[in-house]
Formats: sequence, C-alpha cells, structure tokens
Amino acid sequence: MSNVLVTGGNGFIGANLVDGLAAAGHQVTVMDVYPRTYGSLPPDAAYIQGNLSNTSLVRRTLVDRGIEVVYHVAWATIHETALKNPAADVEGNLVPTIHLLDACSETGIGRVIFLSSGGTVYGLPKSLPVKENHPTEPINAYGISKLAAEKYMAMYRFLYGLDTLIFRPSVPYGPYQNPHRRQGAVSVFIHHALTGKPVTIWGDGSVVRDYFYITDMVRALVAALDLPAGFAGPVNLAGSQAVTLNQLVHWIEEALKVHLQVSYEPARKFDVPELHLDYTLASELLGWQPEVDLLEGIQLTAEWIRGHIR
Repeated sequence: MSNVLVTGGNGFIGANLVDGLAAAGHQVTVMDVYPRTYGSLPPDAAYIQGNLSNTSLVRRTLVDRGIEVVYHVAWATIHETALKNPAADVEGNLVPTIHLLDACSETGIGRVIFLSSGGTVYGLPKSLPVKENHPTEPINAYGISKLAAEKYMAMYRFLYGLDTLIFRPSVPYGPYQNPHRRQGAVSVFIHHALTGKPVTIWGDGSVVRDYFYITDMVRALVAALDLPAGFAGPVNLAGSQAVTLNQLVHWIEEALKVHLQVSYEPARKFDVPELHLDYTLASELLGWQPEVDLLEGIQLTAEWIRGHIR
C-alpha cells in the first residue's frame, strides 16, 4: 500500500484516479482548489483545499500526510483557454508545477507521476500511430506548457535525483466529466443527444482521435505504482480504435437510439487533424490495454449522465 497525493484530485481524471487508488487499498490525499462536483471522496481519503502555489501548504501536506508518491493531475486550462492567454497558462500551470517539484525534491518524495498530453505534445504527426519517440512539436499553448512541464521533470530528475514518470494519455471520457463544459467531445455529445440539443463540430467532422474510457486509464495509472524506480517514460495511453467526429456521432446515435443534430463551424487551426497513439510500451510495461470498447463506453457514460446531469 502506498501513501499517495493526487493534485487536482476532484476533477474528472483526478476523481476517477482517487477512486481507483482507494479501491486498490492505497491511502489517498487530494489537493484541489475546488471540492468534488459529483459524488464524495472515498471514506478514508483526505481533502486538502489549496493551490500548488501555496508552497508552505504543499510542503506541510507532503510531510504531515507521509506522502510517498504524488500524481500531478491538476491543470487549470484547456486547449482554448490556454491559447487565449498563454501567459496565464504558464502562470496557472507551469509555475505551480515547478513549486510542486521543488517541494517534492526537498521533502524526499519517492516518485512524481505526471499526466501530460498525448493529444497535444506531439503536434502534427509524421507517422501514425504515434510512438513515444515521435518528435514533440506542439502547435498550441496547452501542448507547449505540458511539454515544458515534462522538461522540468527531466531536469529535476537529472539534477536532484527526483524519481519522475510521465504518462501521455490520448482522450479519456466517462463519469465525472462535466458535459456542460467545452472539453470532452464524447460526454458533451452524449449529453446533447439525451437532451435533444444540437452539437457543434469544428471543421467537417473528419478530425480523428482514439477515445478511451476513464477506468482503462485509471488501471494503467494505478499499476504504475509497481513499476521499478528509474523508469521515467514517457508512456502513451490510448484507445484501441481511432474514429472521426462524424463516426463518433454515428456511434452515439447507434448506442442511444437517438438522432443527434450537428452544426458545422470553420475548423480551428490549433486542432491536430488526425492523431492516435501507439500504446505498445504500456502493454509491455504494465500488461495494459484498453478493455472497454467505444460502444460500451458510450452506454456507460450515458447511464452516468442520466443519473447525475441535468
């Protein structure tokens, strides 16, 4: 059993990760600015309300809670907001990440596991599916700051011996993802399908992604606790099936037996037209592969949305 801190542990990915870690028997502490939106923390989990820029709070939490491993999930922007204000993206994400690395290095944390972005750090693919050794040439501010955080992880590893591990997930979806926000095509489309609202697609619907269900992602992240020290990654996590946005609409219509109205707007330059990741390394290291296919994932997500979202 490990004593774990999850930054951003009340968000979509963080909350699912916290549930998975607790179910596996680990002691979990959450640090987040906001409380959980949906559901409640596992019974033995602790919640520390605060920001990573509060360096004294971070250090005190690491020491007082006896933290051994940190999952760094907290991130204050999405693709659009990062691009609108890149300086705020750096101040809100990269600077706090450096504060966290300082604290972890100074307090002797065993490992820092970082959730980067497989969908943005690679940029425009030169070959598909994208392997971890593909060049990293992000074309938007979100990917640049995620990649910069990776580089700082490597620096702290080299200079100070901090054990870091980087995951690059593709596009997870599922419970706890708020469909009222602009990020998360699967959840947003499902919610609109269930409520009879049209969806907006930027471009002609030919953008390709490999969506994968959140519990599959959590399995990999929890299994990473058993990886021996010294391996830094990065490790791709992805779905087994790449689909266009138009195909995603079709899958949702088939799964839910509804008609989804779609309006098309001009394509956005910061959206990579086609991207799907090679997860062979995750399979070799963790014995991992995605298990929930897209049809089942859509049905499970719709079931959760029906019970929790209005």
